[in-house]
Amino acid sequence: MKAELQIGRILKPRGLNGELKVQFYSSDSKRYAGLKYVIIDGRNCQVDHLSLSGEFAFIKLSGIDTVEKAEALRNREISAKREDLPSLEDGSFYIDDIIGLDVFSGENPVGCIYDVLQYGAADIYCVKSQEKTLSFPALKKLIKEVNLEENRMVLDETIFGQVVCIDDEN
Repeated sequence: MKAELQIGRILKPRGLNGELKVQFYSSDSKRYAGLKYVIIDGRNCQVDHLSLSGEFAFIKLSGIDTVEKAEALRNREISAKREDLPSLEDGSFYIDDIIGLDVFSGENPVGCIYDVLQYGAADIYCVKSQEKTLSFPALKKLIKEVNLEENRMVLDETIFGQVVCIDDEN
């Protein structure tokens, strides 16, 4: 399991005092409201203030006190140590845990998850194999097992055949 997870991206500065507008990679950004530290470019950064506004957050980091310092962080990824993140309920996973999993339909290898698209009804997992790319919805009835220690996701092969979308243009 990964000790550090990507949780979002800095979009741009907000105001003149170094505040940052952030987009979290989560269907529930509230889970990050209590963060005390984040990691940017391998550096631990203390969170002085964090407020949520819809799907975005505004973060004030210690030592980032000008618009110029904030601008230098535009488009940077934000990570956090797993131990600093709240535990998720059974069957829920952080997106960064899902990306990179090897996918199997029953015992047959399908490929590796390279992206997770978030839409209202269900996340969409994007998978790349040597021959093709494909996608499928993250449905509880489809996903039989997620094993982070073994880096694998096992799908119900009957349901998978009904919901998979294949893009043969690699």
